[in-house]
Amino acid sequence: MKEVKILNIGVVGLGFIGELHARIWDEIPNANLVAVTDINSERAREIAERYGCKCYSNYFQMLEDNDIEAVDICVPEEYHVETAVAAARAQKHILIEKPIAKTYEEAIKIVSAAERAGVRLMVAHVLRFDPRYVQLHDRIAKGELGEAVHVRVRRNNPWCTPNRLNGRISILHYLGVHDIDIMRWYVGSKVNRVYAQKVSKVNKERGCEDAVYVIFTFANGAIGLLELSWALPLSLPSGIYATAEFVGTKGAGYVEILSQGLNVYLENGVIYPDTLHWPEVNGRITGDLRDELEHFADAILNSKEFIVPTPDA
Repeated sequence: MKEVKILNIGVVGLGFIGELHARIWDEIPNANLVAVTDINSERAREIAERYGCKCYSNYFQMLEDNDIEAVDICVPEEYHVETAVAAARAQKHILIEKPIAKTYEEAIKIVSAAERAGVRLMVAHVLRFDPRYVQLHDRIAKGELGEAVHVRVRRNNPWCTPNRLNGRISILHYLGVHDIDIMRWYVGSKVNRVYAQKVSKVNKERGCEDAVYVIFTFANGAIGLLELSWALPLSLPSGIYATAEFVGTKGAGYVEILSQGLNVYLENGVIYPDTLHWPEVNGRITGDLRDELEHFADAILNSKEFIVPTPDA
């Protein structure tokens, strides 16, 4: 029987995504959730009791835990630099939620700290694990669709998202990093020129954009259009309406995400539940996010290349 290697991991930050990560680490076979930490000590204690692990209210204390080999950083973006640099200095491998940072200079600080410490760093870009986006990319990479002519990507959310974030972060950092990464991944070229416009009406009081439109000119001559919005009504049946279109010299490919094959009709509305990102199936989390975390553990344990190269992030 093949021996299963185990990565001992700690999670920093137990908000919506951090709690999901903690649960998945507890469930997957190639990882052991050693500890969780959050500034809300009661929340940290509650989640630690749920998964039978240690809890800390200070991540510096958690980083002193010799049982932990890697940390999963799920704190808000403004705390990424100090948390990641501290983790690197503590000789812990790092998985960090997107975006890596809010500025290029901050990103370089994180990358440099990991390189100096000799630890590995992966940025969690979950669409690199979404079979819809991945299958289109693989056909592009094989040359089936020819040379890139134009690409168009859309990611629209209801206004509950910026309401929850309350102006803490731009739509470009929170949502746009997914799609800018996908566009560059598909086109296979650097961006030479960018033009963008924004509008703010629905979310004006929250101090953030409703929508941003961006036109890209790539070094290989292709052009791209990015549409981002989080001004949609709360009646949207799905929490997201996303599309990706690639047109090449030999063919075209399209990703459409609204209904995902499951539609639920209730007395007061319609719901299109998520079936791929992190759905719960038979009592456990499946989908893209689980695949992402399993891949990180596997890459660390077996010295494999990351699916998300840090320079791309």
